[in-house]
Amino acid sequence: MKKLFAIAILLIQLSATLPAQTNVDSLWHVWNNTALEDTVRLNALHRVVLRRMNSNPDSARMLAGIELAFAREKELTRWQARALNNLGLTYRLQSDYANAIDSYEQSIALSEKSGDKNLMSAIYGNLGDVYRLQSNFPKAIDCISKCRALAEETGDRKKVADAYVSIATIYYEVPDNDAKTLEYLDKALEIYKSLDNQMGLSLVYGNMAAVYLDRNELDKALDFNDRSMAIQQKLGDERGIATSLHNRAVIRSSQGRYQEALADFNREIRIFEKIGDQDGLADAYNSMGDLWIQQGRYPLAIDVCRKALQMAQTLGESNLRTMQACNCLYMAYRKQGNYRLAFEYLDRYTTIRDSLQKDETDEKLRQMERRRQTAVDSLQHEKEKFQMEITHQQALRKKDRTLGWLAAGGLGGLAIALAFWVRMLYFRRRSQQLQLRAEAWARQELLYEVALLRSQVNPHFLFNSLSILSSLVHVDANLSEQFIEQLSRSYRYILEQKEQSLVTLRTEMEFLRSYSFLLKIRFENKFDLATALSEEILDNCKIAPLTLQLLLENAVKHNRMSTKEPLVVTIDVENGDTLVVRNPLQPRAATETSTGIGLQNIISRYALLTDRPVWAGETEGQFVVKVPLL
Repeated sequence: MKKLFAIAILLIQLSATLPAQTNVDSLWHVWNNTALEDTVRLNALHRVVLRRMNSNPDSARMLAGIELAFAREKELTRWQARALNNLGLTYRLQSDYANAIDSYEQSIALSEKSGDKNLMSAIYGNLGDVYRLQSNFPKAIDCISKCRALAEETGDRKKVADAYVSIATIYYEVPDNDAKTLEYLDKALEIYKSLDNQMGLSLVYGNMAAVYLDRNELDKALDFNDRSMAIQQKLGDERGIATSLHNRAVIRSSQGRYQEALADFNREIRIFEKIGDQDGLADAYNSMGDLWIQQGRYPLAIDVCRKALQMAQTLGESNLRTMQACNCLYMAYRKQGNYRLAFEYLDRYTTIRDSLQKDETDEKLRQMERRRQTAVDSLQHEKEKFQMEITHQQALRKKDRTLGWLAAGGLGGLAIALAFWVRMLYFRRRSQQLQLRAEAWARQELLYEVALLRSQVNPHFLFNSLSILSSLVHVDANLSEQFIEQLSRSYRYILEQKEQSLVTLRTEMEFLRSYSFLLKIRFENKFDLATALSEEILDNCKIAPLTLQLLLENAVKHNRMSTKEPLVVTIDVENGDTLVVRNPLQPRAATETSTGIGLQNIISRYALLTDRPVWAGETEGQFVVKVPLL
């Protein structure tokens, strides 16, 4: 398990580190002293906000709101910008990226108005960090580049170096960009060396170690990691030392130096136990479990992975560390041959992973709903303005018509009519633009709905298969082993490919062979699959993943089958560009209620992939589905 790449985040760079001796009570005393200057009071409140930022973002947001209201009351533009930046930080810490971006953009506008380039540089860095978290890398690089340019103008070389590290971090997250990552790390390294900034040097060395580890240049990775750890030991940075020990253990494990890697893991664990870092302990135990699995020492792996799970659970609700611990236990029990416990932890791993993905999806949907509501509100506001303008123009026309009759007669009326006609054209065009924006939001909403549909691939066949397996193991051990292997391949494909837009037809058919094997075992001689696909079609054509699995699942679900009257599903190609899946219509006597999700899933996904529609219907006693090949 590789340690995550160290990230230089530009959060709260506008504020110097608060002195340890500064007491929060004394800061409150300064804020409540109305005899002091407004800026002195705001500075005290600002420090209180920063003190509560990480431990209690909700409280920090409330105080930042008070800071903003006071700054607005006193018309202090620079302090309004600082308060909005604080609000953005609280939203960012709680992953409310839409409100974070809105707060940062307001802060940038005010800091530009006040001419505070140092503040503007810090806010651009914070804004870039949010775009990085949203994987909007072009915008992230643009914002951080502006942060760096402003830092160069003000002569803040440390902030310039920090920006280089942040840009390197973004390139690291994009595949095949090692050269760019190292280029920006080298730039940061040169500045940190000239400033004798030891923390910066340690950060860069650690990041370089991560890059070279990904490139499998293990000796270089080990060298840079040791340089980073030497500085951390000099500075007494225990958490940093523990992280470097973890990274060194991963590198040594990749080199086959298992005993040295184990010693590093044990040192890391002692440090995290000393400083009470439960998250770090969970990570260390998980990685140690991976090491034991590599050596085939499964009981030891199970022991440390159980510790990792216990540590992760102390952190609260299901989280990434809990998921990693369950995966470690699944791998160890599976290698040990204890399939019952292996599938128990696989089920927990899948549940947690789906929960984390659901949380992420829900957050995206909430952000989408906020954007959609904003668009709706904007459209309604424009309609109201349009109606008011029409009413106003009507009043003006009536008044001008009276004046026109008194002054110039028909000429005045004509001028008013012309002006009104021009106005009407403008507002009609404006209304059309707003309608296009609303349609764009609607399409974006459809994209999210399809993304949710893609996550609804029915997993019940796994549990049906496990029920079959529990009976099969007592009858035929060899067939049970084949069944487990095909089940593993099928479920791994579903986990790995369901988020992909397209896969080759050969890849889908390889999965389908494993899935149909499970169906044949389940229904014995009552089910069969017949295919007639050329090698050229298999290699050169693509299909949305899991399309064929859904169609087979529908056929089995809605049709009866027997030894005398087996259900045979046929797959062939029509006109060289259309995949045809057909099965005889043999409706069950008591059919299950159909939700239509499977076929709707396919139709919706292909609507976004191609203009060629999916066709489904009954013809000549068969149910036929025609899917365009891409």
